[in-house]
Amino acid sequence: MTQLLRHFILGMAVFASGAVMADVTFFESENFGGRELTINQPLSSFSSSRFNDRARSAIVEGGSWEVCIDDNFGGGCTVLAPGRYPALGDVSGRISSARPIRTPPVAALAPIGGVTFFESEGFGGRQFVVDQPVANFAAARFNDRAQSAIVEGGTWEICVDADYRGECLIFAPGRYPNLGGIGGQVSSARPSREPRGDRRDRMGGRARATLFEGPNLTGRAFLLGREGAANLEGTFNDRASSLRVDSGYWIFCSDANFRGECRTFGPGEYAVLPPGLNNRISSGRRISNDYPYSGAPNWR
Repeated sequence: MTQLLRHFILGMAVFASGAVMADVTFFESENFGGRELTINQPLSSFSSSRFNDRARSAIVEGGSWEVCIDDNFGGGCTVLAPGRYPALGDVSGRISSARPIRTPPVAALAPIGGVTFFESEGFGGRQFVVDQPVANFAAARFNDRAQSAIVEGGTWEICVDADYRGECLIFAPGRYPNLGGIGGQVSSARPSREPRGDRRDRMGGRARATLFEGPNLTGRAFLLGREGAANLEGTFNDRASSLRVDSGYWIFCSDANFRGECRTFGPGEYAVLPPGLNNRISSGRRISNDYPYSGAPNWR
């Protein structure tokens, strides 16, 4: 039976049953080449299909899958959301078992983009991709593991406790080589319903400005909480070459304790810092919740 005919029959069976079936097709080569293996139910050992440690790309349809490097869903595991994966990163050529993740559907939601969480800073290690609210990362064995993230489309609320509790930060689309104060603590995430121009602190959320080590918002990132930092020595002192302000009105200074040369910044992306602050920022804080602001800044 040809591969095309097999997929046609499978699709007709799903249509006839009225159910949405999640399946994943693994490929022996990157970019969907070579021998294939399609499964639609848990497979505790790829050895039985003579596909152990062979998968190097994949197409996931209908729901998320957990793929693991050991039999019986052990070892390092990565969650693959629906989509096309021309390469499988750290698990490429190492997958030995896979199973669908049973997550309830979210009705009547417009496309919201997604977030890829990484187990190491700088987008390394095991990955966990979410494209809908996830109230507890424990189900995917990714609780308190995320150290970096890539946000694609929409803004996301990311929290240190399950059920979107504890300290929560709002992340705009972008690449976050580290997660600042919540790195290694993330337990839940969901799309933020706050309008982009009116993100106020809520649920303990504090991140509203991010410093980047390279120009054009590249390189290592450092997230500032709403209290800011009076002295970046030992963390990100004299490193910032660009910055992003998500909300409020901020002041950044070349010396500790908000001294030296200081400049104010409203919401926006600053791909290059002025000469007096480029690789010289030592302190910064928010001086007003609103932008533009009227009246004297709040220095307390």
